[in-house]
Amino acid sequence: MLCLVVRVRQPEMAGICAIVTGGILLLSALESVEQLRALMDRLAALGGLQADDLGMVLKVLGMSYATELAAQTCEDLGENGLALKVGMAGKLCMFSVIAPVLIDLLEMIVELVP
Repeated sequence: MLCLVVRVRQPEMAGICAIVTGGILLLSALESVEQLRALMDRLAALGGLQADDLGMVLKVLGMSYATELAAQTCEDLGENGLALKVGMAGKLCMFSVIAPVLIDLLEMIVELVP
């Protein structure tokens, strides 16, 4: 609502308002992520999994949300081309984080196949 009011009265400030509001929303969601992290650590302990692998899932999830927020902010500012580039950069970053897990998985599959 605040961004809409600002956009009507001072259009040049609407982008800054959108960026600040998005940042505040993202920071407020971090509490939920901490609770999720504790739950995932507990599940990892119960299942005998490594907490690092589940932590990687949380990293990718956080990167996904941050990338989406940045891309949507770019779209709000009328920079659709930049929004696409931000989305692609986010996907590449997520892949670089998850690639070691994929390689380990492929190595396990190769070892199981006679």
